[in-house]
Order: sequence, then C-alpha cells, then structure tokens
Amino acid sequence: MNKEKGFSLVELMVALVIGLLLIAGVIELFVSTRQTYRVQDMKARMQEDGRYAIHHISSLLDRAGYVGCNSIPTGNRGATGRNSGGTGRSLVNNLNTANNYFWDIGGAPVLGHEADNNGGWSPALPAGINQAIAGSDVFTLRTVNNVFIEVSHFDSSLGPSAPVKIPQNNPLDDCDPATEANPGECANIVIASDCNNSVIFQVTNDPSVDGNLQHETGIGTPGNSRVDLGLSGLSQGWLNTITTHTFFIRNGPSNYPSLYQMVLGKNPDVLIEGVEQMQVEYGVDTSNNGSVDQYVKANAVADWEQVISVRISLVMINIDPQQNDNVALGDGTYTLEGNVITPNDGRLRQVFTKTITLRNRIL
Repeated sequence: MNKEKGFSLVELMVALVIGLLLIAGVIELFVSTRQTYRVQDMKARMQEDGRYAIHHISSLLDRAGYVGCNSIPTGNRGATGRNSGGTGRSLVNNLNTANNYFWDIGGAPVLGHEADNNGGWSPALPAGINQAIAGSDVFTLRTVNNVFIEVSHFDSSLGPSAPVKIPQNNPLDDCDPATEANPGECANIVIASDCNNSVIFQVTNDPSVDGNLQHETGIGTPGNSRVDLGLSGLSQGWLNTITTHTFFIRNGPSNYPSLYQMVLGKNPDVLIEGVEQMQVEYGVDTSNNGSVDQYVKANAVADWEQVISVRISLVMINIDPQQNDNVALGDGTYTLEGNVITPNDGRLRQVFTKTITLRNRIL
C-alpha cells in the first residue's frame, strides 16, 4: 500500500519565507517606483510653471515703455536718459490721477520694491498691494498689450470731443463704462500715436458699436481729466491698449506661496502656485550710453528712468496634490543671487533666473 506524501512543516515554512521575500521585493520596487514618479512629476510641474512665469513676465517686459514713436529718440538721447522723445514730440496723459502708481503709464516703465528682513519694503508699497509675503520683492511694469489698431480718422477741427475713428470690428473690449455695474472692470485704456504726438486716454463708450472712440470726462475708472486730446490730428496714426502689471508673492487659495498678478490696480489673481520667493535686480545705465553699468536692488535705484534691464529670480517649490510636501530628498540646497541656501524641510526647490532687456529704453 502506497503512502501519500506531502510537504513537511519545515518545507512549508521555507516556502512561506521565500514567498514573503519575493512579495517584499515587489512592494519595495513598487514604492520606489512610485516615489520616483512623484518626484519626477513634481519636478516637471515646477519646471513647467517656472518657465511659464518667466515667459509671461518677459513678454510683458519686452513691450514695457513703448509709447509709439516717442519710444524712439530723434538723434538725441536727452540729458535725462532714454525716451526723451526728441524735438517736437509730445506725450500727454489724459487720465485722472495720471501720477497714480497704477495709472502713471507715461512714467518709468518699471518700478520695484526691495524686501527687507523686517517685513517691509523699500520704497514702501503703495496702497492696494496687500498680504505680500515678507522677504520677497515686488515690482510693477507698464506696457502696451499686443493690440495694434490703425486709426482711420481723427480731426480736432471738429471740436475737442471729436471721436477717434477706428474700424468697427476691433479687438477692444466691447463694454460701455457708462452703463457697466462695475465701471472699473470696463477699462479700455489706450494710447493714440503718430510720429509727432501721443496721448493716453480712456475710451468712454462701447468701441464695438461704430468704431468711434469717445473720450468724455466723468465716465469710467480712472476716467479722463479732460475731453480735449491735445492733438491737431493723427496722420497715419495707430492705437494700442496699455496697462500696468504688478507682481508679488502671497499665500494662494491652497495655502501655497504663489505668484500674484495685479492688473491696473484691480483685485490680484494667482498667476502660478508654488512660487516661494521672487528677487529682482535692476540694470541701470548711469553713463547714458545704452549699456548696463551695474545691477542694483530697488532701494539703490536713484533714477528709474535709467533702468534698461531687469533680472528676475523665482524660487519654485514642489506642490503635491496629496498634500504630502516632504518628499524626503535631503536638504535641497540651492543658490539664489550668489547665496547658497540650505533649507531643512525636505522639499524640492528650483531657481529660475532670467535677465530681460527693456528694448524701448536702449534705442
């Protein structure tokens, strides 16, 4: 009679141990692969967000300081630097409170505020910039948007309120500040130019109705200080929309430090989450020869008209949708403006730096 044979207890235990070791290896491989994926995914997001933020700011700075033909000096750079406009050229800002921080379109194309170690900024921040994170710089640029419209007709002999005629099918916002519930949200701020004169004003009617741009007083925000544009006419002129952008860091909706953008002094919006810090340096041309003599912080700029380039550094941090930000990668040492910084929170960081020349200040 044959006896049935099976595994002994020792054999079963050995088999179980081998199986557990194999399972442990598979689990370890899975955890390691998952961690690598998380890290690479967060790195990719940081790089994408950092590059987008730098690209967005760069594209605005490329157009900063443009005021039509007044951007091009006529053979003489002027005693005060670039954009003197040369002989016979004028730039008139018809906006109310034209010297207001957020509306001084005809002023210096960039302004900055250097963060100190005590939670303040120098020069001091204007009213309206709230909850900015201490230790991170703030800066504002003034620029034209990527909108160029040919002026069909303007004749001041028809009176000071003569409209500026442009095509009816135009890219201006089709809103009327006189009837908008919130006039501040309907602000077609434009500069009308030819190679002799330029004037900045707010359109006070819906430009999509007939293409006749009105420029009355008492309508819209900031509104116009006077009806008269101060022009004798526009010969082969054109029109651009213009704006100001203020950038600063503050905690976003998800409680991550984020890069905020404020347009024309309106409520700021989140541009990019996961921006821990912004540092800005300004290239100044003190010798008035079109070349940077030195890069300085905002509190060391004596004359903002001498700024011809901007160097921006953004410190990006990782964002994890699972809210587990410590990815256990060590100290994460990085270099910012020549200083080696070693945090101890185990988070990913990457610095994006770019120097942008203000094209309209070196011609």
